[in-house]
Amino acid sequence: MASLSHSFRMTATAVAICLVTTSCATLNDFSSSNSNTTNCLAGGVLGALAGAAAVAAAGKGDQGALIAGAAVGAAAGCGLALYYKNRLQRLEQLAREENLTMQVETLQTPAVKVGAAPEEAGIVAQVQDEGMFPLGSATLSTDGQRQVRKLASAFAGKPGEKGTTAILVVGHTDATGSAATNQALSERRARAVASILAEQGIAKERMYFQGAGASRPIADNTDPLQRGKNRRVEIVEVNDRATLVKRVNAEQNNPKYLAHGTATSAPKKSTPVAATDSKTEQPGTAKPGKPAASAVNRALVDFGGQPARGSEWNLAQSIKPKSGGFAIISSAYANEIPVSGCQADTPRLSGEVKSFATGASLNEHATRDYLPGMNGRAWASLVNGHLVTLSPVAVLRDNATLVQNPKVYVTRDYANNKGKANDTLAATANTYEGEDAILYRVFVDQPNKAPVSCIDVVLRKAGDKSLDGTLYYDNGGEPYAAAYAPVRG
Repeated sequence: MASLSHSFRMTATAVAICLVTTSCATLNDFSSSNSNTTNCLAGGVLGALAGAAAVAAAGKGDQGALIAGAAVGAAAGCGLALYYKNRLQRLEQLAREENLTMQVETLQTPAVKVGAAPEEAGIVAQVQDEGMFPLGSATLSTDGQRQVRKLASAFAGKPGEKGTTAILVVGHTDATGSAATNQALSERRARAVASILAEQGIAKERMYFQGAGASRPIADNTDPLQRGKNRRVEIVEVNDRATLVKRVNAEQNNPKYLAHGTATSAPKKSTPVAATDSKTEQPGTAKPGKPAASAVNRALVDFGGQPARGSEWNLAQSIKPKSGGFAIISSAYANEIPVSGCQADTPRLSGEVKSFATGASLNEHATRDYLPGMNGRAWASLVNGHLVTLSPVAVLRDNATLVQNPKVYVTRDYANNKGKANDTLAATANTYEGEDAILYRVFVDQPNKAPVSCIDVVLRKAGDKSLDGTLYYDNGGEPYAAAYAPVRG
């Protein structure tokens, strides 16, 4: 009896690991390249493994219980494999029929334990807006209505069948226009698509919508030929509402979307400085080629540093990717890391996920606990003799969610002026979460009239120190960058 259960576990584990680690590892690749029977068998093995593991964990190690658990798990696994197989096939067919640019990918949750297989969790269809909506409008075009109705047929179940999955429609725009305008437009577009899905028989109670605006770019916004890829509709289907909450949290504050900025023009490049015979400069001193004092606006402060170049940004190495969460089974957006500083970006605004049936917000956050040292505390550091303070820094432990925008306080020549700050600057912040640290990105509201343009700081989740940081400022029309690693007050 013991040998039988051990043999079953070893076989199931071996097959599951094979499915995950071979060239057929991705569910979309594996699914589309194999028959329904093969998909059913593969899903059955994964389900059997999960079912047997659940029985074993419950302490029921007899042969009958293991077989029963495996049978239940196999049925569930087979059902999921066939379910997503049919979805993928139908969506691929629609893309061909309508000549749509569509990226269809499979979602999985991470393995519960070492050696176990990840579990299927849903699919994501990213459909580029190529005439689906007129520019600046949330009214579907005639072609757009037809296309969405066909998409709805792929997600709708059989007539009379009551679906149990949860569906989220997310609208995305490019970065032209204000963040608030883009967010509102994208939300109206998402709702318009959800309305068509409801007309085609998908229960309103299963559906949610969100306007992400320009906050999650997948292409270069500075390139007119590329930025159109950011105008898209995303339809996510997952196993249930609880899985949807996990998916929403995984996307929120995800650093992978920093691979492309939201600025619509490239950052200024510094003018090359001619070689001189001067001695090597000390940090914080004036640099050759720096504008004369008479050319510097009174609002500006000399924070030292060096000319900023948009392509040179190395804070990403301080942000280890977050483990757990969701994995998109594709190389399309995988392993993307931030590639530029805040001077190539603008404040990002993403709306709440709302129920299509009630309009109520999805409860995305499990707790209201703050990260240590980020419960409204001040973080400050001297930069070339000037004290720069961020306060309040208020970030939740749950998904590094920003609670309150900070202000930037600048006390010039701090050694001789330890009183009130000379400059109090309104700002907008975005947060991005890694495994052990967060990127805290601060944009000053009126950078052209302020001594600071924006600030990037990597803060440890432990709340004890910052790992790295950069302060950007305009020095007589030329962008400069200075090291900034604040400590909490």
